Amino acid sequence: MAYCYLIETAGALFLVDGGMAGTGRKILNRIARIGRKPEDLVFTVITHAHADHFGGLAEVQEASGCDILCHPSHAQTVRTGGAIVSPGLNAYGKIYERIARFTLPSFKLPKLKRVRALEDGAELHDLGLDGHILFTPGHSTGDVTLVLDEGAAFVGDLVQGRRIPRITPPEFSIMAVDEPAMFASWRVLLGSGAKVLYPGHGKIMKIEEILPVFLRAAARKARIARRLVAAPAPSHG
Repeated sequence: MAYCYLIETAGALFLVDGGMAGTGRKILNRIARIGRKPEDLVFTVITHAHADHFGGLAEVQEASGCDILCHPSHAQTVRTGGAIVSPGLNAYGKIYERIARFTLPSFKLPKLKRVRALEDGAELHDLGLDGHILFTPGHSTGDVTLVLDEGAAFVGDLVQGRRIPRITPPEFSIMAVDEPAMFASWRVLLGSGAKVLYPGHGKIMKIEEILPVFLRAAARKARIARRLVAAPAPSHG
C-alpha cells in the first residue's frame, strides 16, 4: 500500500513512515533480519498523517520505545488515531478518496505516544541522524520531507514515483488539499540539494527525473496566466 524506509547507521536505526495497520510486524522482522534490535530504533518520521503512513506504528513503538516525529498540524491526529483524507485531483484520485472516506471509519488506527512536533528546517543531527526537515505541504496540510545531508530525500506523497517502468512517469500526487502549495513544495524540493527521492508510492528516482514534470507544469501555468491577462474585461451595461 505504501513504502516505509529503514535508515541504518553504525549506532542507530531510523524509520520513515509506518504503512497500514499490520505493517509493524514486517518492520520488526526486517530489523531482526539485518541483525539489529528494536531498541536501536531512535525515532520514526511520519511524512504525513494518512492511515497508510502511520497505521503500523503502534506495534513498532511498543517494541522499540521510539519517538514519533511529525508536523505540528498532524500531531494531534497521530496521538488520537484520527483519520484524514485528501481530495482527489483526477479520476483515480477521486475514486481513492471515496474509498478512503467510506472505509477509514471502520479501521482502528493506533494512538501513538511520545509524539514530537517538527518545524520547517528542524535539524536532526543532535538526534543522531545527519539530515533536516522540510515543510512541503500540498498533498495534505502537514507534509514534511526528510532530507539527509548526503542527498537522499524521503518525500512521502509529495511525489508519485514510476509505477510501471517506461510507461508511467513521476508525477505530482493525485490527491491534494492545496494544489498550488504542492507545486510550490516541488520548487522547494528542487532547491533543497536532494539527489535521490524515496516516495511513499512508486519507484525510487533521481531528482533529475521530476524536473521535466515540474517544467511542463510551470509552462502550463504560465500559458493559463497569459490567457487570463489577455482576456477582455466583461462589459457592464
